Amino acid sequence: MVEWEINLIEVKIAVNWFYQKFEMPSLHWIGKDKVVNHHHDVPFKIMEHQYSFPLNPRRGLEEDLSPNPLIRGNQDAENEAPPFKEAGEVTNKIIHGDNLEALKALLPEYEGKVKCIYIDPPYNTGNENWVYNDNVNHPKIKKWLHQVVGKEGEDLSRHDKWLCMMYPRLKLLHKLLREDGVIFISIDDNEQANLKLIMDEIFGGGNFVGNLIWRKKEGGGQTDKYYVTEHEYIAVYQKSIIFQWIDLIRMRSEKEFNKVDERGKYKLSKLEKWGSGARKEDRPTMHFSIKTPDNIDYYPIAPDGNDGRWRVGKERMELLN
Repeated sequence: MVEWEINLIEVKIAVNWFYQKFEMPSLHWIGKDKVVNHHHDVPFKIMEHQYSFPLNPRRGLEEDLSPNPLIRGNQDAENEAPPFKEAGEVTNKIIHGDNLEALKALLPEYEGKVKCIYIDPPYNTGNENWVYNDNVNHPKIKKWLHQVVGKEGEDLSRHDKWLCMMYPRLKLLHKLLREDGVIFISIDDNEQANLKLIMDEIFGGGNFVGNLIWRKKEGGGQTDKYYVTEHEYIAVYQKSIIFQWIDLIRMRSEKEFNKVDERGKYKLSKLEKWGSGARKEDRPTMHFSIKTPDNIDYYPIAPDGNDGRWRVGKERMELLN
C-alpha cells in the first residue's frame, strides 16, 4: 500500500511537470523578459528590529512597551489595558517597507517554511493610485518608475505594469511556501485572467486549487457599465500535490455533541447519504466498500433499499478512519 501511494505521487508529479512544460499557454507583455528573474537582482536587506514585547514579570505575560502609539494602539483611552500575550508564544512580524524587499529579506529565515499565504494586491482598477516602484534595468520600465498607474484607455501599459509588479513578488512567495503550503490571492475582473496565467506559469497549472467566489455586496448602486458586479475572486494555488484541503466540521449546537470519550465530546453522524441524491446512480464515485470491524466489505444502502452512496469520497473517508 505504501509503495503504491509513493508511485501514485510520482505519477502525479510527472503529470504536473508535463502539464506545465508542454500544455500551458504563456502570457507575454512589455518587460516580461526583464522581470522573470528580477527577484534575483533585489538586494538582501537586513530587517531592523524597532520594537518588541518584553516580559512583564509581574503578570507572567509579555507586554507591548512600544513608544509608538500607532503600533501599540490607543492605550490612553480610559480603562483600556495594554495588549498582552502569553509568554513563549510564537512572535509575529510587522514589516514596514517595500513589499518586494520585505519578501526577499524573509527568505533566509522562512524559505520553504510558510504554510499559508494571503495577499491582497492592487486590483488595477485605475482608481487606486498605485505607483510602479521596481527599479528594473530596462529603459522602457525605468520610465514607469514612481509613476501612478492610470485608468483603462488612459494608460495603455497599465496591465504590463501590473504584471511586471506582480511577477517577481509571486516568485518570492512561491519560494517562501512549504511543499504542503497554499496561497490565496484576492482579485477582481480587471486582472483575474492575467493573474491565472502567470500563476499557472509560476506555480504550475496542475497546482491550481480553484477560484473562491465571494459576494462582496448585494445589489446597490449601478457602478458598472452594463450591470452591477456583486462578486470578486480569491485564487487558490497549492505549492505541490502534498497540500490537503480539509473542510472543518463546525459545531452547530452543544446539545448535538452528546457523547464523550477520552478525546472529548462528539456526536454520531450517518456516513450513508439519505434524502435526495442518495442513490449510487447520483454519485457513482461515492459508492465503494469500507471494512467493518470484523473485516467485512460493507457497501452503502440508499433509503429505498437500492445501492446507495456515502456522504464523502474515498480520500475523505480514509482521513476519517
